[in-house]
Amino acid sequence: MKVYLWQTTSDAWSFMPDTLQEYPRKAEYIQRAAVAGLLVNILLTALKGIAGVHAGSRALVADAVHSFSDLTTDIVVIVGARFWCRPPDETHPMGHKGIETVVSLFIGLMLVVTGIGIAVDSLRSFGSHSSSIRPDLFAVVTAAISLVSKEILFRWTLKKAGKTGSGALAANAWHHRSDGLSSIPVLVAVVAPLISRSLVFLDSIGGAVVSIFIVNAGWKVLQPVIGEVTNSAPPVEVVNKMMSAAEGVTGVISIHRFRARMQGGGIYVDLHLQVSGDNTVYQGYSIGKEVEETIMRSDSSVRDVIARIEPFSPCGDADKCKDS
Repeated sequence: MKVYLWQTTSDAWSFMPDTLQEYPRKAEYIQRAAVAGLLVNILLTALKGIAGVHAGSRALVADAVHSFSDLTTDIVVIVGARFWCRPPDETHPMGHKGIETVVSLFIGLMLVVTGIGIAVDSLRSFGSHSSSIRPDLFAVVTAAISLVSKEILFRWTLKKAGKTGSGALAANAWHHRSDGLSSIPVLVAVVAPLISRSLVFLDSIGGAVVSIFIVNAGWKVLQPVIGEVTNSAPPVEVVNKMMSAAEGVTGVISIHRFRARMQGGGIYVDLHLQVSGDNTVYQGYSIGKEVEETIMRSDSSVRDVIARIEPFSPCGDADKCKDS
């Protein structure tokens, strides 16, 4: 899964690409995307629920529950966007993106819990309700509509997430994708009774397969969130790219204690720079400033960079040389 991130500069929040510069516009953009998903999920939840009950299909009813969970996360994104899109202030000097991490965590956990619940219910009912399942063309059409509409919604929402840099909106898009993919076994389950009554056992199997899709989607959402919550380092290739960019700045002799961590949907970096001891204070400051700006430009997910300036020391660390 591609995770879209956004960055800060010393002057203002900026987005990649450079559109939607103002907080109200970004929040409204995310909310409109989530509202579109909300309306689709309301319709699908009702259709699947009615068709599932009418056909006696446990798989289709389980898929209706999945669409309802999509509906719930749409509401969370709509409300949450008003808060995490706000620029830094006195109480949150690093911004409010941590709220988006919490929202993504909620979406991921809800997917996993929903999937496990459906799996348990499907396995318990295996072979116990074959007589209640009825061949139903309406159920087939409903499952087909769900498959097509959720794939379209997934692609559209993920594109909007890319424009806004919203990880939570991207997570919600993958929630739509899991709902669409889960309609495939459901479609098989509701078509089976039309072919032969002996195939009705596929309904319980379809419900169990749906649960696998849901849990897998939840884990995809949770993986990057867990990394952020635990302040994990970015991928090695990203760290190497940032270090190479910093080392290429004129006046930098060496770099050490380079530390980067994921937090609140972005990357925070701090490092120690060694420059010539003959530089003036202003020259050292200018080199440090150029390094910070270079690292910010090297990756759009970098939020903040703090560079400590040290005089060059042959032992690699001015503090250690001083102690010896």
